Amino acid sequence: MWWFCALLLTVYYLVLDRKVWPLLRQPLLQALFVGALLALSVLWQLKAQLPDLPPVHFLGITTVALLLGLRLTVLVIPLALLLPQLAALAMRYPVTELNAILLQWAVLTLVAVQSYGCYLLISHKLPQHLFVAIFVSGFLNSLCSALTFVALLALGFFGVLGAGEDSQVNDFLLVMPLLAMPEALLNGMALTLLLVYKPHWVAAYRQT
Repeated sequence: MWWFCALLLTVYYLVLDRKVWPLLRQPLLQALFVGALLALSVLWQLKAQLPDLPPVHFLGITTVALLLGLRLTVLVIPLALLLPQLAALAMRYPVTELNAILLQWAVLTLVAVQSYGCYLLISHKLPQHLFVAIFVSGFLNSLCSALTFVALLALGFFGVLGAGEDSQVNDFLLVMPLLAMPEALLNGMALTLLLVYKPHWVAAYRQT
């Protein structure tokens, strides 16, 4: 648990600065922030889980990171994790254990950093073109994010928390290809629609 808290504090200290507050005052970004919060809260409830293993789900992190930028993305992640728990409490349903929430929070935050870092590398090394944005920044980037998500989740669950058994690691890692391709398609299609019809919504597109 303390590992996750230390990691989160380090990332948030490095990422967040005074620039985040002017961003939240912009009406467009306010609307996108709330929309991303609601969309991720619902998307992350569509889970698949093997017995005694952590659940996996679609991420949508790549699209949100390109929409909002890294600062707002790391703010929306804990809120999207917390919102379903508040709804469960209000309806008197069981809530997720704190360690599981912290694990998801830490892993999703690192995936957001990785995804946005990949975008910055791609925008620096490759020409600014619509197909590069869709297929590389969107499709391939989100595929890598899905692989990173499963790998970090396995590391946190089996390594840091010491849960599960060694024989379950390979079974859990088999989820990688099952999640990676649908995640890439989901983000690739979402980014295609956004760049074609609403390019001014995409923060990464505005910056380039």
